[in-house]
Amino acid sequence: MRHPTPGAIVVEATVVEELPSLLYRLELATKSQVLAHGAGAVERNWVRLLPGDRVEVEFSEHDPTRARILKKIL
Repeated sequence: MRHPTPGAIVVEATVVEELPSLLYRLELATKSQVLAHGAGAVERNWVRLLPGDRVEVEFSEHDPTRARILKKIL
């Protein structure tokens, strides 16, 4: 599992749509949507994410519309 970088914002989100090139459209609790890609174990272990799955994401410091998926929440 990849650990968040110090000072990063980590939140839970729900997968809405799977896009090409291992990108996912996620919906946050605030109903806003962001694009995210897998990082660490999610990418390395070919974790399959489907619409409706809950995930933990870390936001980019430079672009609030992009995030990195840290892990799938079971």
